[in-house]
Amino acid sequence: MFDALRVKHAWTADEAWKGIATLLLTCQIFPAKSLGWTSFHDVVVFRESNDFGVPGSATNAVRDRAEELSVFLASELGIPRSRLCSTIGKYWKEPSIAGLQPNNLVGNAFRSLVAHFLTVYGDSNLQYEEEVSPTSEYPGYSFSSRSEKSKLDIVARRKNKAVALISVRWRFRHDRVDVVDEAVSYMHAARKHNQHCKFFAIVGEFAPPRLAKILSNSPPEMPKGAIDACVHFNPELLWKGLKENGRTKNLQSLAWLADQSRTWK
Repeated sequence: MFDALRVKHAWTADEAWKGIATLLLTCQIFPAKSLGWTSFHDVVVFRESNDFGVPGSATNAVRDRAEELSVFLASELGIPRSRLCSTIGKYWKEPSIAGLQPNNLVGNAFRSLVAHFLTVYGDSNLQYEEEVSPTSEYPGYSFSSRSEKSKLDIVARRKNKAVALISVRWRFRHDRVDVVDEAVSYMHAARKHNQHCKFFAIVGEFAPPRLAKILSNSPPEMPKGAIDACVHFNPELLWKGLKENGRTKNLQSLAWLADQSRTWK
């Protein structure tokens, strides 16, 4: 679905985030006891649905900001604002997906889209593998802070050597910023094998306080942090859509990461 959109619109690396937005962002919600997707407030649901208030209630600050984000996204996609909610969420409208609970699906979809984005727009000499066992990648090392079933979301390799580890999170709760723990746990082993190995966190999160927890462990805020950069699939959705350009100013884009991949060694 991403490639069909990419080819149709001839997107460059700077534009291809639109495919992720079109597929995974939505104006609908999937309530816990629901049999499917439900219309909500006709705005992009960029954070927990209970922050928006119940349908039919008076508008609030979250919905006002969601409207600003929706207007910006519609403009970027080149469509009228009135068509936005019927245009985005294409993945969730796919017949084979529409009835399925989205929580696990969105994480897997986002991870695979990131790996594919880097394959298409990054260094063609790199190979990407998803959901790699850390103990298989780095035998003999103990990762005591990680569960036995933990996986490295994406491993980028150059000539069979891991040159970057990538942790991918569509959204995360403020009390579970697992990415920082991952970086600390895995990078000791990674840099013993390859001193130049990088670690990136890639997110679709929109909440600045949550993003700040990753950014504070990344350059420039922490020059020697275990995380090399926090990457949002399109930071301008925060900067120009939500007017969040203070705490999130050091976010990087997927296009930036694809370009950086040419330097990984």
